[in-house]
Amino acid sequence: MTDQNPATEPAASAAAPGAASPTTPSPGTPRAKPRKPGNAVGPLTVALVIVVLLAVGLGWALWMQRQQFQTSGREIATRLDALEQSVALSRKESREALALAQGQTSRIAELQSQAQEAKTRYDDLQQAWQTFSGGASDELLANDIERLLVLANQQLRLAGNVNNAIVALETAQARLAQADRPRFASLQQSINGDLDRLRGVATIDIASQAGRIDRLAGLISKASMLVPDTVARAQAPAQNASPAPAAPPAVPDPKAALPADAAWWQVWRAEIASWPGRAGSALAHELGDLISIQRVDRPDALMLSAEQSEQVRAALRQRLMTAQLAMLMRQPQIWNNELDNVVQALRTYFDARSTDTQAALRLAEDLAQTDIAVRMPDLSDSLAGVAALRAAGFDATDKQD
Repeated sequence: MTDQNPATEPAASAAAPGAASPTTPSPGTPRAKPRKPGNAVGPLTVALVIVVLLAVGLGWALWMQRQQFQTSGREIATRLDALEQSVALSRKESREALALAQGQTSRIAELQSQAQEAKTRYDDLQQAWQTFSGGASDELLANDIERLLVLANQQLRLAGNVNNAIVALETAQARLAQADRPRFASLQQSINGDLDRLRGVATIDIASQAGRIDRLAGLISKASMLVPDTVARAQAPAQNASPAPAAPPAVPDPKAALPADAAWWQVWRAEIASWPGRAGSALAHELGDLISIQRVDRPDALMLSAEQSEQVRAALRQRLMTAQLAMLMRQPQIWNNELDNVVQALRTYFDARSTDTQAALRLAEDLAQTDIAVRMPDLSDSLAGVAALRAAGFDATDKQD
């Protein structure tokens, strides 16, 4: 350790101010401005403001997010409630559907049991019917076949209806085929032969013949008679409206026979000589439509009045109806008599020059020549077969009480 000398202290004191001299600015250099105390606090304030703003924004964002979460939660809760209600309704409906299905199942099972019971009864009835049919006696079968044969024979003899007779024989044939009895084989062959003969019978087209009769009645209603009646008066306006008759035939010119240089008195003489011929020709032409000559075999046909003419038409229409009924009843004699009377009346009382009369006469003659007589075959073979079976007798074991 050194002791401080008082002699050295002033030197040190003097040296100290000198040591500081290098830092002392020179008079020519500018001096730096001293800093204020507030400038050091500014950045901290800005940072603090930014932090506060961030905190506020973050808080606002968190608040908005919380609001959205709450809204979403309420919406989800509402949807969950609706879903729960829908699920509950679906469960209720499913339970009802299940109950209905169970009820239908039980009903179906009941119906199936009833159907099975009905089927069983039907099978029993069918078996009983087959037993009854299979065990029917030959005598009962013969009675049925004979009844059908008698019915077919009546249709042929009384009504002349071939179709009904064929139906009856076909029924008998089917009955024998179903029974399948050996002892009825000959009877079945006889019925087959009668059926073949009936199917070969030529029938009359009744609809066509009836149409022709109706057409003939229409022609009779409008045909002209020898004496004008109400029909002729009704047709008179139509005849008056017809075109005018042709002009009279031309008379040769008398001047044509004279020479070209003939004298005037010759021309006048020839002209006067032609007057009678011209007058006669004109008179014949004018009176030709007023006077007609016609041959009448029966003079009394010209004595009919208008009322009697209408009665003649009505009588002819009545005869045509009778002829139509005769055709339906297969009565050729009445058919021929009625149509012959119609033809004779057309020739006697009607105007033969009328087109309607000519058409009616041709149609009536054509109908009169139509033969409606149908040669009906008999069922003697089938009836004889049934009689032979009855004559042979039936077994006692096959008879029924």
